[in-house]
Amino acid sequence: MAPWKYGLFVGFLEISLLATPAWSQQAAPAAPASGTDAKSYVASGMAEGAKGDLEGAAKAFDNAIRIDPKYAPAYYNRGFVSALQNKPDDAISYYDKAIELDPGNKEAYFQRGRMKGKMADFDGAISDLTQVVKIDPKFAPAYYVLGNAYYMKGDLDNSIDQINQSIILAPHLSDAYFIRGLIFHAQGHREDATTDFQKSASFNFPYAAFWIWITEMENKERDLARNALLNELNNPAAFKPNDWPTQIGNFLLENVSQDELLAKAKVGNPAGLNDRLCEAWFYSGMAKHLAGDDKGAQACFAQATATGEKSSEEYVEANRETSQSPQP
Repeated sequence: MAPWKYGLFVGFLEISLLATPAWSQQAAPAAPASGTDAKSYVASGMAEGAKGDLEGAAKAFDNAIRIDPKYAPAYYNRGFVSALQNKPDDAISYYDKAIELDPGNKEAYFQRGRMKGKMADFDGAISDLTQVVKIDPKFAPAYYVLGNAYYMKGDLDNSIDQINQSIILAPHLSDAYFIRGLIFHAQGHREDATTDFQKSASFNFPYAAFWIWITEMENKERDLARNALLNELNNPAAFKPNDWPTQIGNFLLENVSQDELLAKAKVGNPAGLNDRLCEAWFYSGMAKHLAGDDKGAQACFAQATATGEKSSEEYVEANRETSQSPQP
């Protein structure tokens, strides 16, 4: 659920701002351009991308690069295609070239920072995103993703500063409230955490509902936790039948067993298998912990971290739960 992951598929409210394909940020031509210069090929690639033809878009951008190796927009858009194809290394290489040719391109820094975050290079992400806000101090998504990178590193003070700035500039960013809720929760401020999770859920971000459940369960409000989660699961804007978040919600409501949840994590999403498994193991651990089975919880948290999904909030939180557990 981190920004560098959601950016690879159509998601929630702010994701369209964080990861809208480059070609949809401007009016694409009704049909591919007929010219043979680099600019025309980029226009053609944007049209193909707008139609969802990533291979066609990639070929057009490759042609633009071949014709004019110094045309920065071709590299930027080619990098965006690689990002959407889940090829972060390739995307970073194209963004590198775009930035070399156009050092003031905030979008290239932003997208490269997101890709570095996906690769768990949080220092690199912080460097790029800091450059973005230097170029454009009012670019809200950069503050949010920057705050997320600090959160991943465990630097909660810097994280909350950046998240606060993103909320000031763009109060609709549901992920920002969610990450701030996680920070408040880690700091022991459960009431503030719950407020932020509720705000995030009001923008239809499904994972916020799970943390509302967690905080209410920690407050020993089992009925309130269950009713709140049931209410969120009935929101079709956030939860759709058979979607992965719905499976997690049903597990927390004890309608799906742990084995069933793990099995569902492996269905239909090979590219994000470890990500889903990390989430499945983490929420399994939280369910066991809140039921008083700390030994079982720690075993689940160990499985979550064993996935190696270092760019996942669940990975961070599983590590946090493990470090907070009493040592034998």
